Amino acid sequence: MHIPKTGGWNVFYGIENLTKKLYGKDRPRACNIWTRPLYDRDKWCIFCFAHTKYTKLAHRTYTMIRNPRYHVLSQYFHCKESTDHKKRAHLMPSSLDEWLEAWVLALDNETKAEENEQFQCYDPRNLQSAFAFHDVEGEENENYNRDEFTMMEVIKERFDVIAPFERMDVAICVMFIEFSGRVPEECVCAADKDTTATGIERHLEVDIKHGVRHHGRSYNTTLEQEALIEKLTRDDDWLYSRTMELFETNLKDLEEEYGVEIC
Repeated sequence: MHIPKTGGWNVFYGIENLTKKLYGKDRPRACNIWTRPLYDRDKWCIFCFAHTKYTKLAHRTYTMIRNPRYHVLSQYFHCKESTDHKKRAHLMPSSLDEWLEAWVLALDNETKAEENEQFQCYDPRNLQSAFAFHDVEGEENENYNRDEFTMMEVIKERFDVIAPFERMDVAICVMFIEFSGRVPEECVCAADKDTTATGIERHLEVDIKHGVRHHGRSYNTTLEQEALIEKLTRDDDWLYSRTMELFETNLKDLEEEYGVEIC
C-alpha cells in the first residue's frame, strides 16, 4: 500500500531488484499496478505496488509511514516543484503558510476542504492515517470507540509489515523476507559490510526525487508553520510513533526466526 510521499517508489524498486536476483529477470516479479484493481493483477505478480488506500482484497499488506512533519512538507514541495505536477503548480497557494492555513481551516469544515480541491494536489489532513485506517469497520457509527488499543489492533491485523521511512534500508529487507521466506545475502549484517549505506544506496540504481528542489527533512520551518503542521497531523503523529515500536518488534522476531541480523 503506497501512501503518497512516504518513499514508496524507493521501496518498490528495492523489492524489485531483490526479486530479480532471487527469481531471475522474467517471472515471478514485483509489479506496479498503479490504480489497477488488485483482483486484476497479473498472476505472476508476487509483490504488488498499489496506489490505493487499505483494502481487504490484498492477501498481505505492507506500507511505510513517514515523520508527519517531513511528510507534510514533502507534499507541499512536490505540488509546487515536482515535474509530476509542473502543469498544476500554478494552482497552489503562493506560500507554504497559505497552503497550511487553508487546510487547517478545513479540519472541521468539509465545505472548505472542497474549496481546497482547486489546488489539485494532496490533502495533508492526517493523510497517512486516512490510508491506513480506511474503511475501518464500525466507523460509520457515531459511537464507534476509536481508542488507542482498538487502533493498535487494527494496525496489527491489517499490516504484515508497517515500517518507518527512516528505516527504509532494513524495511525493504524485512518486507522481502516476510513475503518470500528467503533471506537475501544483501540483507544480512556482516563485519566487512558497510551498514551505513541507505536503502536507496544499497538496493537502488538511482534515487527517486521527482525533480523537487526542497525536501521535508532539510527545510527550516518557522514556529508558526510547525504549529499548523501539528494541527494537521495529530492522528499521523500517533500512527508514526506506534509504527516505530511495531517495526522494531517485527524486526526482532524475524531475526530470531531466521537466526540472522538484518541490516
